[in-house]
Amino acid sequence: MLRPVSCDVAGSVKVIALLVLLAGPASAASAASVRFVAPQEGAQVIGVTTLEVAVDVAEVDRVEFYVDGTLVGVVRAAPYRLTFDFGTSLQARHIVAHVRSHGFRQNDVAEVRTAAVGGESITVNLVEVPLRIRAPGTVTATDVTVIEDGVRQKVRDVIPGRSPSRFVFLVDRSQSMGEGKLAAALAAVDAALDLLRPDDTAQIIFFNHNFGQLEDLPRTARASALFHDVEPSGGTSLRDAVVSTVTEERTHTIVLTDGTDRNSEIADEAALRRISGTNSVLFALVFDRASRFLEAASEKTGGDITSVSAANVRDAMRDVLADINSRYTLTYQSSGTKKGWRSIKTAGARSGVKILKARKGYFAE
Repeated sequence: MLRPVSCDVAGSVKVIALLVLLAGPASAASAASVRFVAPQEGAQVIGVTTLEVAVDVAEVDRVEFYVDGTLVGVVRAAPYRLTFDFGTSLQARHIVAHVRSHGFRQNDVAEVRTAAVGGESITVNLVEVPLRIRAPGTVTATDVTVIEDGVRQKVRDVIPGRSPSRFVFLVDRSQSMGEGKLAAALAAVDAALDLLRPDDTAQIIFFNHNFGQLEDLPRTARASALFHDVEPSGGTSLRDAVVSTVTEERTHTIVLTDGTDRNSEIADEAALRRISGTNSVLFALVFDRASRFLEAASEKTGGDITSVSAANVRDAMRDVLADINSRYTLTYQSSGTKKGWRSIKTAGARSGVKILKARKGYFAE
């Protein structure tokens, strides 16, 4: 059975330990002392900030850091710290660290709340909207309209093609990716690397019921050779893996998976808030049926989902890169001030201009 035990440490930082009581004569593990080193309770956080906890428990399996309910990183060895970019908004934050130990049988939790500055409004400097457009001739800023939360916005620019981007390949290595699917997925990543531009960067991350670390992929790399020894095993924690890759950089996230997410700790809505508040566009190549999260994430960010097999996933990846490389980038200065979800509707402003795909909105936080 589970019995919650709570105590106060370091002022108002509350630590909650869930002790697992084992059947038989074995005794329960002792509650650990866990406290935040940074940030401190009531501090203000902005931009890239260190999150760190001090722990006195032995046999730590991992420390998970959450910001406003979203998993932002996992640390498996001391010192238990990572960096997180809070952006430019000085709003109140709820930061939580879960210390899992003794073979994941014990969970000790520390939390802090940071202070906000200002009210409930926020200004977004510039919004980027990747677009797939069908049109005769060149498309300019006067050829497209943008409505944000029912208010028409002034379009600054419509740029043919795309700017230098970060590409992240999320590769499912769960048990169900056997029978050649994992090898075919890595071959598809090779195909994508061939189509990136000189100023693009690429990273790869594998996930099953856990997720690994982001690894850089040099332009000359062959993922199929570098990771030939990766074997399918375990379950699927797709949402956790997706949010672990989010930064403020302009990113195209390409997921290769075949399974329904069964192991993520972060919920659909929290994961969608995390990815939709950035310059990320999510695409998915799915060997089976896409999850609701993938459908929603691709729709909101202006990406796409393609059903694939081991035989055609390489060609499907080439189609995704051709789509990305041929898109326009629209920019506008938002006139909105509210926090939370802001919807975006785009449309052609002259005859023959048709918007085929575009970002549906973003979270301003």
